[in-house]
Amino acid sequence: MSMAALVAFSGVFVLGVIFAILGSIKLKLAEILQIDDAQVGKLFSALMFSGLIASLVIGPLTDMLGYGIIAALGFALSGISLWLLAAAISYRSALIACLLLGIGAIGVNTGNVLGPTVLFGGQDPSRASNLLNILFGLGALLTPLVMAFLLGRLGYKKTVAFLGLVLFVPVILPRFAELPTPGAGFDAMESMRLLANPAVLLGGMGLFCSIAIQSSLAGFVTSYLKSYEFSDEKAGALLSGFWIALILSRVVATAAPPSIAPGIVLPIVTLLMAVSIALMIVTRSAFMAALFSLLAGFFLGPIFPTLVGESLSKTNAIGMGTAGSVFGLIFAMGLCGGIVVPTMTGKHAVRHGIRKSLRISLGVSLVLVLIGSMFYFVPTVEADLPDDVVDEAPISAPQVHGVGLVDPDEAATVNLAPDDAPPLE
Repeated sequence: MSMAALVAFSGVFVLGVIFAILGSIKLKLAEILQIDDAQVGKLFSALMFSGLIASLVIGPLTDMLGYGIIAALGFALSGISLWLLAAAISYRSALIACLLLGIGAIGVNTGNVLGPTVLFGGQDPSRASNLLNILFGLGALLTPLVMAFLLGRLGYKKTVAFLGLVLFVPVILPRFAELPTPGAGFDAMESMRLLANPAVLLGGMGLFCSIAIQSSLAGFVTSYLKSYEFSDEKAGALLSGFWIALILSRVVATAAPPSIAPGIVLPIVTLLMAVSIALMIVTRSAFMAALFSLLAGFFLGPIFPTLVGESLSKTNAIGMGTAGSVFGLIFAMGLCGGIVVPTMTGKHAVRHGIRKSLRISLGVSLVLVLIGSMFYFVPTVEADLPDDVVDEAPISAPQVHGVGLVDPDEAATVNLAPDDAPPLE
């Protein structure tokens, strides 16, 4: 594995850790700061909101400054933010830490841009993105398990501070990696014009839907399973199963033959995911409820990375040096889904029950099916060749021989030997 690939994998893994950390410590944090669930929810929103704003800035900055400095700053800020969160003694200080953590998360998220550029020669962004986001799933899966193990042994402050140290360590990796250089003549304003590209718009709307569904299911699947009288322990174990199913599907997507076009896979997996959510709503069997929850996670898995890969491919972002800008725009739109839809789902669950609240995710998933189908018909942007590029196609041209011109199409014998040379035997 190259150092550049290691930087990308580390960034996506750390992103998974960051997105799982607040959920892992929320009970202890609420106890220490003496805050209620509503204030804890605002900490989640602060992380997402600062990440949304940072995506619009960090994406173009990555294209302008390069991956190395952005990734290093992201690792450093993520570690520092957790140290601040470990030392927080008030709600306000915890809020500031979460705002900074959201910015750090987007810094390390350059791994989602760097990976498709350096893996598989930059020729298969969807496959590269699926491979990368296996690490995101591992980060999100392992964080609650590690935190639960350490909190009882080290206490809140030492555990969160230790995790901050773990997130800080990869800051040295970009120093030793040969990373792609930023494109010359980058125009930040030009990157904003990418919003007019249909692949960017569809990619952003697709991420809005996929992140919304992933956040909703990951946040409420335990409550859903408890409505079928699963114990807290079994519901928690099935939540881990949800993440494992999501990871496995990305392994399958990575191992799939390159001949299988992502544009065909996308509408199929989105449809199967929508069917799984619909079955979660209508089933009366506890066993089937657990099974459909796992299937929803499995079919959800490849959607985010495939949307990212297709957006980069359709815009030719890697070749044109705008990969950071494209990803920043679509990820910012995606985070909006992660903020809005889970909030709607929670409010609907209070009024009508958790099962009926999944109708929101079902509706979003049906929109995602449409988006996935439309993506197939979006044309790929071709790179503009500079005016001074010479066509390399062979052309018929006269060749110089001595002071005369010899047409290569004419049969001609050229005597290269001196007149007094002996005949060849």
